[in-house]
Amino acid sequence: MLKNLHIKLTIPLVLIILLLIISPSFLYTVDQREMAVVLQFGNPVAERIEPGLYFKWPLVQEVRKLPNTKQFWGDSPAHRLPDLPTKDDKKIEVIPWAIWKVDKPTQFVQRLVNMDEGERKIAEFVRSSIRDVVTQYPLTELVRSTDRELKTYHSTLRAGVSALDETQPEPKISKIEFGRTKILEQVKAEVQKRLAGDDKLGGRGIVLIDVGISDIDFVESVRVKTFDRWIAERQSIAALNVNVGEQLKSEIVAKAEQEVESIVGEGQQKSNEIRGKIDAEVITKYAEAIETTGEFYTFVRTLEAYTTSIDSNTKLILTTDSDFFSLLKRLDSAPQNTERAANLQDNPIPTTLSPILDRGNPTE
Repeated sequence: MLKNLHIKLTIPLVLIILLLIISPSFLYTVDQREMAVVLQFGNPVAERIEPGLYFKWPLVQEVRKLPNTKQFWGDSPAHRLPDLPTKDDKKIEVIPWAIWKVDKPTQFVQRLVNMDEGERKIAEFVRSSIRDVVTQYPLTELVRSTDRELKTYHSTLRAGVSALDETQPEPKISKIEFGRTKILEQVKAEVQKRLAGDDKLGGRGIVLIDVGISDIDFVESVRVKTFDRWIAERQSIAALNVNVGEQLKSEIVAKAEQEVESIVGEGQQKSNEIRGKIDAEVITKYAEAIETTGEFYTFVRTLEAYTTSIDSNTKLILTTDSDFFSLLKRLDSAPQNTERAANLQDNPIPTTLSPILDRGNPTE
């Protein structure tokens, strides 16, 4: 009894194990990030886009899975496109990139077999389309998308230094007719056209989502020459700045010297005016003083003359109208004037005149 029970349990268990072992041969799953194409003897017979569990015939059918996500190609130095001539004869090199996706798995498997081949085809079409389109436009169209004003070094320098030499021309910016955005749209349309193909199979099952250029540069030889030219240009601008600075310095120094000379001249003129005014006042004061003290001055000088010319042995013969005698006459009549007598008492006659007055009448 136990033996029969053991056999009954073993047989289902073995069947389950065998089913698990052989289930991958006739069952497969597709998740939300995948698509699948069922191939029978190499020909696609079904495609699975929705996630789920599916059945296939073992040994007869093969399932090829493809990613249902966006794929990215490019944007590395290994994908650089060298030596591209532009319409204005500029040699450039660009690094392209592209975003693509498998949208029709059956067509993709029929034409391209696997993802590596699909990426190779994307790279081929993107590179060839960019090469064909870029050569139709000048460099300015590739690096700019609008006609907005550029803040160049020259315009900034002129804004900061008003005295900049106006003979230095502003760099001419070409008018943008298409721009980088429209050129890339043209590249995208060209790639999509090539992916679609002209045969009856309906394309390669790939949709191009976006395409672009991550880097644009001159080729090595042109880049070296461009840097040399830029260095020469910056040196020229530096020399110009130095010359402008020296010119401004000379103008400022000359203006300052002129102002100093003007201030000194005005000060000198004002000093002369003040000095002349003071001299005139001094002369006026002297004249007033001389006019006020003229008689006293004459008196003092006369006394000095008496002291110098008359001593005890001097004899003078003077007329009565002599100026030299007039003071002696006043001195003789002075005591008759009480006011003057009082003054004489308060201020006695100097002793130097006493010998003269003691002799009495000087005419004898």
